[in-house]
Amino acid sequence: MKKNLRIYTSKKHTQNMVNASTSYYRSNRKTRRVVHKCPHCDYTTTNARICLINHINAKHVEEKDRPYQCMHCARGFAQKAHLDKHLATVHHICRHVPKVSSISYIIEITNEEPRSTKTKARREYYKTHKVINTNDINQQKHEYLPNTYIKKHDIHYDANKGFIKLCKCPLHENTCNHCRICLPKKITVC
Repeated sequence: MKKNLRIYTSKKHTQNMVNASTSYYRSNRKTRRVVHKCPHCDYTTTNARICLINHINAKHVEEKDRPYQCMHCARGFAQKAHLDKHLATVHHICRHVPKVSSISYIIEITNEEPRSTKTKARREYYKTHKVINTNDINQQKHEYLPNTYIKKHDIHYDANKGFIKLCKCPLHENTCNHCRICLPKKITVC
């Protein structure tokens, strides 16, 4: 089975994807074209397949075999949100995961030579700018040709074509500015 993997960067494009997904499931509820059936009981759903998987984990799998296990007691949960709620209410543990506020791209030039003018210019720019932050990209701070700024998809294109080696370092919301990034001793492809 072939999987389609796409990267959407604009908010508008992401919103269109969400709207398309929502309208698909709404129309599927009416037409019942795709119905997921539980093999253990009479439960059916026209929602996403994950709803059926969550149902099976919650109703037909023993607690000890469920995917999300409590480290402090013998409880098991079908969904991560239910484990988090259990930890907060029973054990008074808040599992706050800090959000990623931006990503720093650590770039290493390879021996592969590009042919296009823009890609050559970006490659030259990378020689003096080995770390590029997505916040700086969004604010158009990386001008590699007159009135031409680096975009995230440019960096990914250059990495996919082998012109650069790329390592991504997520930066969390509460990270202070002077310790925002720890450069590895040797940059590797992540």
